[in-house]
Amino acid sequence: MRKQKCLYIFSRILPSYLQIEKHIADKITSLREKRDISKYRLSQLSGISQSSLARIMAQENLPSLITLEKICTALGVTLSQFFQEGNSENLTEKQKEVLRIWNNLSTNEQETVMSMLRGLRK
Repeated sequence: MRKQKCLYIFSRILPSYLQIEKHIADKITSLREKRDISKYRLSQLSGISQSSLARIMAQENLPSLITLEKICTALGVTLSQFFQEGNSENLTEKQKEVLRIWNNLSTNEQETVMSMLRGLRK
């Protein structure tokens, strides 16, 4: 049953997975600019190296949940606010569905999904 649920989630996430990197980078840029925080200052506030942030912003790396949480804290938003649908006008319907599914997963299920997605990138 658990495998079937993960497979279902994967089938819903995969089409949007390639665009989530763009969404994250765009959202970080938008929040950073609204708060007048430089890339260097964001690095200092979040404890994330400038090179790691640069790779995230260039859409070369997808940040881990822990890294994204540090970035969100530095920007003064929660993870929930970061992905809040009211602020996701640029997302496709499939991407919005992914976020709705994600928000209903337990922490363990989210970790499982993230592990599987990272495996796909290799």
